Amino acid sequence: MKFVGLTQEEVQEKISNQHVNTLPKPEIKTNGQIIRQHVFTFFNLYSIIIASALLYVKAYSSLFFIFVMFTNTVMFIIQEIRSRNLISELNIIISPKTKVLRDGQLIEIDNEDIVLDDIVYYESGNQISADATIIDGFVEVNESLLSGEVDAIEKHEGDPLLSGSFIISGGCYAKTIHVGADNYAVKITQAVKTDRESNSELLKTFKKITRYTSLFVIPIGSILLYQGLIVREQTLKSVFVNTSSALLGMLPQGLVLLTTLSLIASALKLGSKKTLIQDLYAIEILSQSDVLCLDKTGTLTHGEMTLKSVHEYDPRFEEYIQTYVNFTHDNNATALALKKAFTGNTRLNVVQEIPFSSARKWSALNLDNNTSLILGAPEVLANDLDLPSSMSLERSNGSRIILAGLSTETIDLNYSPNNLTPLAFIAIQDPLRDDAANAINFFTENDVAIKIISGDSVETVQAIASQANVPNANHTVDARTLTTDEEIEHAILNYSVFGRATPNQKLRFVEALQRNKKKVAMTGDGINDVLALKKADCSIAMGEGSDAALQISQVVIMDGQLSTLVDVVKEGRQVMNHITRSASMYYLRTILTFFVSFIAIMMNVPFPFIPFQITLTNMFVDGFPSFMLLFEQNIDKPKESLFMHVFRHSVPNAAAIIFFWFILNVFNQTFNLDVESSQTMMYFLNGYISIHMIYRIYKPLNLYRVAVLIIDFVGFLLSSLIFWPLLELERLNFYHIKLMLVFVAVSHLIVYCVHQIVKSIIKRSNSSKNNNFSEA
Repeated sequence: MKFVGLTQEEVQEKISNQHVNTLPKPEIKTNGQIIRQHVFTFFNLYSIIIASALLYVKAYSSLFFIFVMFTNTVMFIIQEIRSRNLISELNIIISPKTKVLRDGQLIEIDNEDIVLDDIVYYESGNQISADATIIDGFVEVNESLLSGEVDAIEKHEGDPLLSGSFIISGGCYAKTIHVGADNYAVKITQAVKTDRESNSELLKTFKKITRYTSLFVIPIGSILLYQGLIVREQTLKSVFVNTSSALLGMLPQGLVLLTTLSLIASALKLGSKKTLIQDLYAIEILSQSDVLCLDKTGTLTHGEMTLKSVHEYDPRFEEYIQTYVNFTHDNNATALALKKAFTGNTRLNVVQEIPFSSARKWSALNLDNNTSLILGAPEVLANDLDLPSSMSLERSNGSRIILAGLSTETIDLNYSPNNLTPLAFIAIQDPLRDDAANAINFFTENDVAIKIISGDSVETVQAIASQANVPNANHTVDARTLTTDEEIEHAILNYSVFGRATPNQKLRFVEALQRNKKKVAMTGDGINDVLALKKADCSIAMGEGSDAALQISQVVIMDGQLSTLVDVVKEGRQVMNHITRSASMYYLRTILTFFVSFIAIMMNVPFPFIPFQITLTNMFVDGFPSFMLLFEQNIDKPKESLFMHVFRHSVPNAAAIIFFWFILNVFNQTFNLDVESSQTMMYFLNGYISIHMIYRIYKPLNLYRVAVLIIDFVGFLLSSLIFWPLLELERLNFYHIKLMLVFVAVSHLIVYCVHQIVKSIIKRSNSSKNNNFSEA
């Protein structure tokens, strides 16, 4: 059937009538929106109110935190604008396109340029870009994103194609019946991109801590103001200064900024390597993944099949293979290799085509001479037919073996292969990528288990896996033998290489790993990977890929190189290790401020620090030390969660600081100390014990870390001397210094004891989780 399609005049008329497939674009913020988002925040409002109160009482020396807030806000705005610009450019590169007939020519246009009544051509791997009706051809469609059904649905002439579904086999011409907001694409493409709950531990931890601390800001602030002004009758200035200090230290705003800036900077860095990060927190999740599931074709290999050899049984093979390449609508790697290798004319005509399906593993043509040509996997079509030695050798070297056979039956989708007359065995090969072996070595040496899951034959997958240095590649599993959930779970936990896996089995493999508390990253580029990609903790599209894989994946490796994926993992681990260690530095202030404020209320005493003291201390407790961590390469897999790292490092030192503040308040007369001297001593004890926590985080020490610690400690002391008047500190005598040295010595004992208690709690918690998991 010959179609012409719309003329250019008809297209322009459709456009003028707004019958064009304009779809909601990915939300891209303007510069103004980005600026407003980061200027008008809860923390900025909170800071400005505190600053206004300090200005009112002329406490100018306590306003330095406003400069820090302004600098962070400006940096954040600049980084997000740069990130938006890069991501917009990369999104254009992978923008989905559709083939349409215009003036009798088949051309490829952007999905949004389709107009009503356009005749489009869809083939395997395409996402339906606008609702249409088939006018010629036959396809199988995956509508799982619409209906939840995994099984392929046959679509013949006259059947509808719904936008948001995917062609998994065959090819057809279809007439567009809905465009823009009138079709399913408006809802479905958005659901595909956003219908994924983030597994980011960082995001969950930040939200939880910010939510809980925010609940206490107003009550604690109100009580401190009331006690200072009404109960203790302090001056307005001193009450505002003390209360402001308590409130400023409760929210770990610096860590949130550090985290987001670090992730954005990583996304920009990876973007320069043609890696599109569609979900910022995917960098974190990928860095913590325990298992990486890889496809063979297009991931380990180039994805470009070439003919290796043919073992012919029947001289009719040449004519029948010519018929196949002239009439098939299949566009998978195998079909393209055969089309490239065999050219010529044929006298035979096709009555009906059964396109290739990864679930069936075969395709067929019903011909006008009452025979049917079938091409597919030998073990599916004729399991009792022995491979010739030449073909066995080709398979052992990683080639894919195709059987071409004849049947006298008319074939349909329910056909069970039998009584085939073999025409020939065909060997085609997809060579291993040059970087595959080194990439696999990196993952296996860095605590990431590799699982090769392919729809190809077991022997072919095994050969490629062996060439790529996949551990235990010789121990393979034929996925067709796995039927129950128990068999699938046992196989995926104990084996690394799988052949003949169906799309549904890939999904079940991922689910089995997740049930066993594994964080799963999965790569894919085809329609058969879509279900598993959506379920995986981190989904990665390799190369150009199908529209479906690109839409669903959180990370797009645009050059398709495994070495680029290694770079993404390294960058993610570097960032995560930096953020995790920095978190303990920032959360020390949150923990300390909260408990000191609470105890101050219970004891009816002022908060012991002023804002400038906190700002200066923070520079040497979280700002400088966390910044210097950026210059250390650390691509080790994170060994503990962010929460556990904070618990193990921050709590012991915070406990020591709180203990000494309590002692100095309760026993100040016993030690013959006035309020000013106590607060000055507390400032230096707080600084020393906080820097001691940096020492614990930095262990094991090396020359670089020792140098940073020395600079940090000396910098704190010198800055304190330089800004002594602004810090409102009292002069200390020899007695005060001796007493502080005793407290310093005792602080080490307190930190050690609390640390042992924390370790015991963590150990019991981990033991309890392991026992619960074993019972499950």
